[in-house]
Amino acid sequence: MRLGFFSIALLTLVAGNVVAEELMIPEDKAVIQFETKIGVVTFPHKRHSDLKITECKTCHHKSEPADTVMKPCHECHLHKSKEPARAKTAFHNRCTGCHEYTVAGGQHAGPLKKKCKLCHIKQPKK
Repeated sequence: MRLGFFSIALLTLVAGNVVAEELMIPEDKAVIQFETKIGVVTFPHKRHSDLKITECKTCHHKSEPADTVMKPCHECHLHKSKEPARAKTAFHNRCTGCHEYTVAGGQHAGPLKKKCKLCHIKQPKK
């Protein structure tokens, strides 16, 4: 009986590790940069994925139930669209909303609203 329990525990551990490896962020996506009119936004993707308070599907939602691959944000969140919200609105609501929620819960979080230059960094001209 103990051997059976040990085998099940070992299989669960191994299966859990396989699932965790599948969810790893590719090295080229560990940090993502978005160019905007008022400066480049650098998003530490890996750091956010390592947080215990977030899930991938929080940001990587599917637009249709039949979608198997998440589309790039700007493919659906167009600059002039209202439904779904345009990218600027979606990012600001999702990012600052999560930061405000986290701070309200007594934890440290990234920049909050009305502090644009904390995220949007002007790049030196070449």
